[in-house]
Amino acid sequence: MTTPSPSAALDATAPKTRALSEAEVERAIADLRNLGYAKIEGFLSAEALAEQKAALARQVEAHRGASYPGYSELRPEDEQVFNLQNKDKLFLEPLSNAGLERVLMAFLNDPYYPALPADAPNYILGEYIARASGTPLKLHIDAWMPAPGPQTWMMQLAIALDDRGAENGCTLLVPGSHLSGRYSERDYAGPSQVPMAAGDAALWDSRLWHGALPNRSGRQAWSLIATLQRWWVKPRFDITGGLPAAIFEALSERQKALLGFCSQPPRDEFAGTNAKQGYDAIPEKPGR
Repeated sequence: MTTPSPSAALDATAPKTRALSEAEVERAIADLRNLGYAKIEGFLSAEALAEQKAALARQVEAHRGASYPGYSELRPEDEQVFNLQNKDKLFLEPLSNAGLERVLMAFLNDPYYPALPADAPNYILGEYIARASGTPLKLHIDAWMPAPGPQTWMMQLAIALDDRGAENGCTLLVPGSHLSGRYSERDYAGPSQVPMAAGDAALWDSRLWHGALPNRSGRQAWSLIATLQRWWVKPRFDITGGLPAAIFEALSERQKALLGFCSQPPRDEFAGTNAKQGYDAIPEKPGR
């Protein structure tokens, strides 16, 4: 993809992220269809990068020593912060980039979701974490099950907050493997490396075989990683129930829809019979 000029305009809908050109949007869509991944260089402005790093540093310090059942005992050498949407509204801003939304809508929007505008996302956030490279990650898929063909139901967005190369745990992937309809071969020889500079973003189809190299540099390399998925896929955490009220009140309707507040299943048939709802279904506070 073409490297942006330092003076590239910012996207007014997502403060301090760069507006993507029409060519970049089309190239990202084509790369995702054919290769299973796309890279966006210079996605965050220098100011946004500094703000994201400072916000994450506060969360890392606040959660230092925390134990996460099912994770801490399995990957004791890795560092991770879960549920960024609950920590600071700032982390949600990059997800509102208009060009990024167009790319994701091309794969994840339900065309038969009439309650939301056709030009608005109806996909949702499934998980949002920060991860520091540590031990190697073997090739895997995040889509829960493989499936061949052009349709997917889940994608990952990674935003590098530090430079990431072969020495400090950059992403590995197998181009085209999202179309194989097979689980990953954990010891596949010759996966491609995807180095990223701080501020770059990468997207990949969750069916893609991918992993990460070990971090041998002695320097931490953090990334923000969001899982975006079709509205009907079950999130990893109870995002609508766990969101702090102060963050909920600061979000736009579009952001609340991204977090799943328009697609909560009704309590029973008397509350409703359709989970594909519009902005008018957003509750006055988190939960129901």
